[in-house]
This record gives sequence, structure tokens and C-alpha cells, in this order.
Amino acid sequence: MSTASRFGLAVDALIRRPAWWPVLVVFWAAIAAASFAWHQHELENYAQNFALQRGRLIVQMVETMRDWAAQQSHARGFADNSALMTRQLGDLIQQDRDPNLKIHLTSLKLLNPANAPDAWEDAALHAFDAGSAERYGVDGDLFRFMAPLPTKASCLDCHAHQGHKVGDIRGGLSVSFPAQSISDAIAGQRRAFIIIHVIAFLLLSALSLSSLAALRRRLLDVDSARNDLADTEKMASLGRMVAGFAHEVNTPVGVAVGAVSQAGEVVRQFAQLLDQEEVDEDEIRGHLAILTETNTLALGNLRRAAALVQSFKRTAVDQSSEAERDYDLTEIIDDVRQNLHGMFKKTSATIQANCASGLRLHGPAGALEQLLTNLLTNSHIHGFANGTQAGTITIDAHTDGDMIAIDYRDDGAGMSAETVAHAFEPFYTTKRGGGGSGLGLYLAYEIATRKLGGSIQCHSTPDHGVQFILRYPARYAAHPTSQS
Repeated sequence: MSTASRFGLAVDALIRRPAWWPVLVVFWAAIAAASFAWHQHELENYAQNFALQRGRLIVQMVETMRDWAAQQSHARGFADNSALMTRQLGDLIQQDRDPNLKIHLTSLKLLNPANAPDAWEDAALHAFDAGSAERYGVDGDLFRFMAPLPTKASCLDCHAHQGHKVGDIRGGLSVSFPAQSISDAIAGQRRAFIIIHVIAFLLLSALSLSSLAALRRRLLDVDSARNDLADTEKMASLGRMVAGFAHEVNTPVGVAVGAVSQAGEVVRQFAQLLDQEEVDEDEIRGHLAILTETNTLALGNLRRAAALVQSFKRTAVDQSSEAERDYDLTEIIDDVRQNLHGMFKKTSATIQANCASGLRLHGPAGALEQLLTNLLTNSHIHGFANGTQAGTITIDAHTDGDMIAIDYRDDGAGMSAETVAHAFEPFYTTKRGGGGSGLGLYLAYEIATRKLGGSIQCHSTPDHGVQFILRYPARYAAHPTSQS
């Protein structure tokens, strides 16, 4: 079975079983949760990038102010004291602008011990010495950003004695502010995302459940219509069997009636002989021979009629009740052939059956008879043009591991690739208006898959006949020697 077929069966099963519908709700919940998690991650990345840009902007602003102060000091002949200006600028921002914002100038080689780095800054300064461009992240309840301070020519007045040269990293400028401010900045957007995802989940779940309910009602309506049509087709099939049976049983019964009538006439003549004074022995023996012959003829034809009645009874009861019973596979095939003999006897199409002996099975015998009847009827109508063309049908049945395999073939007209693709679809027929209902092979597929629990495949090419391969689990009869 193809992946598409399996998917279609899974969807059909989901629609038909309301108990499975919560699985779809769980699916939408998982999708909504995954979507929210992704958006939350993106939102947190945005907030962190926003904080990072804020830290960079503050550092760039401070460095610009330091460069400006250094230029002014050199222009006026004053000593550069940009470190003091940095501390004062930081204090001013804290006092007047943002009490939670801290700017700290520090170094591993300190001129002022009050500027000593904390543990996070110390790790960042060592990273700068190793070539890192900047450091940032959450440290406790703070978001921290630190950038290295390269040595410039104006810095050598104060730091040359420490061994610094232009371009060396002499320290770093760190900025810190509460990490909660990041969460606060995205809190509104997070709430909006939660509301959006909850609404989307509820809408999708409600829409899915209502759609499943509507589809289920539609499927049940279609199933009901199909069952009605299937019952009609079964009754039509049974009607054809009745007509064929009536025609078949009429011949042996008619022969038996004729033989019995002749025997009655012989008995009358025999009585007349006995009324005579003298009776010819040869004449008596002649009458007795006729009686023996007519008795044999009547008995043989009555036995044939009884066999036809028994075969029809088995098939009719099986197909009408659909009950499971022990059955002989060879007997089932023979019954179907016998019941359809009236349909095929006026044609040049012959039916050959090869079945392994001793296959006593248990299951819905009537369903199997209906399937074989539909295949034979399909061959008669489509393969051999309603019996106007000659041909051969072969039915081979055998065991294949734990499966029963029935290989059905005819050498009739065959099917196109398009017809094969749609062969088991309900109401599909190439004989619309010409006796085809489009349900015969559909019912065969339903019986093979649902009632027998197996599979049926169709292979055909135009002018080269058709092949149906039926496989279903072998359920052996509990008492192989029992009779049906």
C-alpha cells in the first residue's frame, strides 16, 4: 500500500472516530506551544540586542566625551584627566538621568585602587588581553556590557610609565543596568504573543472539531448510501442467482418428471398385461427394463436437482446472513461456478478452477462467495462483452504462508491504466447505461479488506485480460472433517 493510501486511511479513521479527535487538539496545542516558544526566543534575542546596543551607545558616548575632553585639555595646556571626567559623568547620569545605570572605568593596571574591577570585569579584561572585542551578558540581576579602551597618544601623558604604547589595551569601560529592565521592555509584547497564540489555538481547535464533525456526518451519510446501494447490488446478484438456479433446476426436474410420467405409463401397460390370461415373458421383461431405465434417469436427475438446491441454499443463506462458519474452499468455488452456470452456459467462456485440497477454513463464507460472484460477473460483462466473446477464466487457490492466496484471471478485453487506477472506486464503470453499476469491484474490495481482513490487487492491460490477486489471513476450521 502506498504512503498516500496509508495517509488517506489514517485520515478516514480519524474522521470516523470522535474518541481520536482530542489528538488533533493536542497537536494544535503542541504547534501553538512551539510557535510561542520560538517567538519568545526571538523576543528575548531582540531585547538582549536592544540592551547590547544601549550599552554600546553609552560606551561610544563616553569615549567621545573623553576624546573631546582630552583635545580641550591639550589645546589649553592642561593635563588630561579623562578618568576623573568619566567617573563624574557616570555619577551625573545616575543622579539626574537613570539611578540604575552604572558606568565604571577600570583596568588590570590601576593608577587608582578605587577603580578596581569586580570578578565579571576582571574576566572581561583578561578576555580583552586575549583579543576579545567586547563582552556582555546577564550577571545576577544585572545586564552588563564592557568594551576595551585602547591606548591613544593623549593617554601616554599619564600611562606611559606603565609601559603602554599607542594601540595597547590599557583597561575597559563597563556599563551595567538591571536585567529586569530587559524583561520589562518586552513584557507587553510577551503578553500579546500569549493572547494571540491562545486565540489561535482555540480557533484552530474549534474549527478542526467542527470540521471533523461535519465530515463525519457526511461520511456516515455516504456510507449509508453506499450500504443501501451495496444491499441493492447484493439483492440484484441474488436475483440473478435465483433466475439462474430456476433455469438450471428446471432441466433435471423436467427430465425426472418426464421419466416418472413414462414409468407411470409403463406401469399402466403392465397392469393391462396382468389382466390378460396369457402374458409373454419377453414383453414383461421389456416393460421391467423400461421401468429400470426411467427410474435410473429420474433418480439421477432428482439427485442433480437436490445438489443444485443444496448449493443454492448454502450460497443464498451465506450471502443473506453473512454469518461465519466452517467451509471448504473448493466447495465455495464450485458453488459459485454452479450458481452462475446459467449465465455462462450460453457463452463460449469457460471457468477453470484449481484449488488445493483439504482447505477447511472458518470465516464469512458468504462474503467470499459474493466476492467471487462479483469477479465472475465483471468478467462476463466487461471481459467477454456480456458473453458474446469467447475466453477462459482461471481461479487458482492455495496457501501462501499464513495467508490464503486466490489468483483470478481472465483473457478477455482487459483494462486501460486509467480504468485499473479507478477499478475499486464506487460507481466507477465503463458500462454506464449498459448494465454496469460501478459497485461490483468496489464491493469486492470492501469484502477483501474489511470482511476478510486482507487485500486485493488488480493488474491488466488492454486486450490481455485481467488479473485479481486476493490475499487474506488463513483461519482454519476447528474440525477439518466437519461438513458444512
